[in-house]
Amino acid sequence: MGWHSVVLPLVGLLAAGCAVSTAELRDSLDLNQASFQDKLAGRQVLIDEFSACTARAYDEQATIPANQSTPDAGGKPDGPLQAIHTLIARVKEGHPSHAESLQILEETLADWKGTSYRRLDLHKLRKVVDVIRQWHGHVDFDEDALAEDGSRFAQLLLAYNKAYFGDIRYTAVPGTSSGLRAVARVTSDGFIDRNGNVWRFPGLSVEVTKEPGQRPAAAASQVDSGRIVADVTRVFLEAFFDAAFREPAVEGATALRIQWTTVGRPYPSFDADHPPIPLDAFARVTRDALRAEAAVTSEVGKAVRGGSIFSTQNETLAASLETAAGVIAKKLVEHGGFCYFHTIQQGERRKEGIKD
Repeated sequence: MGWHSVVLPLVGLLAAGCAVSTAELRDSLDLNQASFQDKLAGRQVLIDEFSACTARAYDEQATIPANQSTPDAGGKPDGPLQAIHTLIARVKEGHPSHAESLQILEETLADWKGTSYRRLDLHKLRKVVDVIRQWHGHVDFDEDALAEDGSRFAQLLLAYNKAYFGDIRYTAVPGTSSGLRAVARVTSDGFIDRNGNVWRFPGLSVEVTKEPGQRPAAAASQVDSGRIVADVTRVFLEAFFDAAFREPAVEGATALRIQWTTVGRPYPSFDADHPPIPLDAFARVTRDALRAEAAVTSEVGKAVRGGSIFSTQNETLAASLETAAGVIAKKLVEHGGFCYFHTIQQGERRKEGIKD
C-alpha cells in the first residue's frame, strides 16, 4: 500500500444513518489517475526506493541507504506515516505536552490508510481542527517561545505565521521639515508556500483605485472569519507537512528565508542546475496536488454543509474542516508525486552511469 491508500479515503459522500459520520471514496473520482506503485510494478528495486523515499524527509535520504525501507511491522508505520511519526517524536523531545496533541494527525492518517472502505472519519477531522486551534491558542503566537523551540516544525510555524500576517516591521525614514525622523511600516508579501503560491492576511490587502476626476481611494478586502480560520488552518498544516517531508522549495518560498536557530541544515531549495526531479514533472506534481486539494475540499465542503448528520450550521467550522482535508490531500499527493519522479530519475541516472 502506498501514499494513494492514505489520500484516497479523503473523498466521498457521507454514510447516512451511521453512528460515526464518514466521507467515503467515490469510484468515479481518482485524485492522481493511477497508483504510483502500480506504475512501478515489476521493478522491485524502484518500489523499495519509492517506499523508502516516502518514509523520510528529502534532505535525510542521503544519510540512510536507498534500499533501506521502513516496513509496516512491529507497530511501526510505513510510507508517509513514518515521516510524520518521526517528526512528532522529535517534537516530543523538546515539548512532550505539545506533541501529544499532534498524534491525532498520525492516527487519522493511519485510519484512512488502514480501512478497507477507504473513508474519512469526519469526527477525527474535527479533532484535527481542534488541535490546530489549541496549538494557536496554547502558544498564543509567542514568537519568543517558538523561536527558542528550535524544532523544524516550530521554526516553520513561526515563520509561516509571521509571513501570513505580513511579517510587519518598522523602519526609520529621512527627517521631515521639523528635523524629526519619521517611522514607516514595512510588510512582507505574505506566506509563500514551497510551490510559490501566496497567502496573505486579507486585512493587509489594500487596493488603490483612481476614478476620473476623483481622488485616489484605498479599499481593504473584507476580513471574514471563514477565510481567516481557513488560512490559519492551511498555514499550520503546511508547516507540519513541510517539516515532515521537506521537499525542495522554489525561490522566494518562506521556508527558504528562515534563519535557523538550532537546526543544522537549512530547508532544501530546488536546484535548477541539478533538479531532484525534472521541471515538467515538478509542474505535474503541483497540478495534481492542486487538483486533489480542490476535489477533496469540494467533497468535504458538501458533507459538512449538507443535510447529513454531520452537517454544521457554523460556516467558520465548515471552512476549517474542508481546508484541513484539502491541504492534507495536497501535501500527500505532493509527497507521493515527488518521490515517484525522484525514484524514476535516480533509476535513469544509474542506467546512464551518472553519479549524483
